[in-house]
Amino acid sequence: MKKMNQQIILKSIYDRKSISRAEIAEISGLSRATVTNITRELLQMGLIRESREGKSRGGRKPVLLELNPAGAYFIGLEWGIGKLRGVLMNLNREVISCEEVDVESNDFNSFLQLSTEIVNGFLSDSIDSSRVYGLGVGVHGMVDPVRGYSLYAPHFKWRNIPVKKELEERLEIPVLIDNDVRVMALAEKWNGRNDFILINTGPGIGAAIVLDGELHYGRNYSAGEFGHMTVIKDGPLCSCGNTGCLEALISTDKLVYHYNPGLKQQNSRPELEGEWLKLLADARKGEERARQIIGEVGEYLGMGLSNLVNLLNPDEIILAGDFTAAADLLLPLLREEVDRRALRIPGRELVISMTEYGDQVGAVGAATLVLQDLFYFQEGE
Repeated sequence: MKKMNQQIILKSIYDRKSISRAEIAEISGLSRATVTNITRELLQMGLIRESREGKSRGGRKPVLLELNPAGAYFIGLEWGIGKLRGVLMNLNREVISCEEVDVESNDFNSFLQLSTEIVNGFLSDSIDSSRVYGLGVGVHGMVDPVRGYSLYAPHFKWRNIPVKKELEERLEIPVLIDNDVRVMALAEKWNGRNDFILINTGPGIGAAIVLDGELHYGRNYSAGEFGHMTVIKDGPLCSCGNTGCLEALISTDKLVYHYNPGLKQQNSRPELEGEWLKLLADARKGEERARQIIGEVGEYLGMGLSNLVNLLNPDEIILAGDFTAAADLLLPLLREEVDRRALRIPGRELVISMTEYGDQVGAVGAATLVLQDLFYFQEGE
């Protein structure tokens, strides 16, 4: 009960930026004595601080409370395809340090080693490492966040890997893990969004669904496999073994090989990323073949988004990943396709946008996993 009350008070201060003890009692339903006792403890812990005087309600002016940004730190890592990104974030969700490295091997030990180097680098920064509350990790593929396992990572060829256990033994800090796309959605959810779908794009295509402020996981944590929605009967073979999947048609790897069939099949990830940016540059110059391919992306992705809009009726669809570099080319096409295909009522006033976090969205979301654990009471704690 005490921890739950601490989290209620912390979240109240976070939401209001600065707030008096009396106001906390009013909005939380906690007694003034409870608020006084717990805020005293939070002040001693360094998680909050007193700031300025508020407006008087007839008596003495109240002293307002706010979060202490240096009171807690959170590390987030995104274990993506070809990239490992990390951020160090403070209690105000401000990124104070970031790192990105290319991943040359999909061997699990390679991810462990690179993660250890990034985390140790953050811990050696000019912060009090004792105030690092934990590490969050967003992992490509299907993830069991309760046990901390990577259940199946198709691009890495992993099955049943105890990610949480291995990282905690190496780093000796608490670790939380989840699917990479779900942690991206968590970053957006903490910006006040409650009903939206986040689509991650790149070598893989995935989705995260947030309805009524809650991430949807599905029966066995596999909800969101948007890239394996069939959009063409008897289409190209997908990595999942099916044919005609969205991912088999519009993943960036498929697109660059489609645009340039002469490319060797064993290109490195940086080379493929360069080819993707070249395709976009050519499309902007008006090169017909490049524009045709981007048009097909708009058609197929728009078809998939329309199905999601009709099924789930979200307020917003947010795109992340490699397609953010093509915002100027894709957003008008997607808007047109969704307007054409989606039913009028669910499609009305739908917002289609790109994440504002750019390449850091996965790492920020992973760090937010830990911050959320500090702010929200979970049954069984």
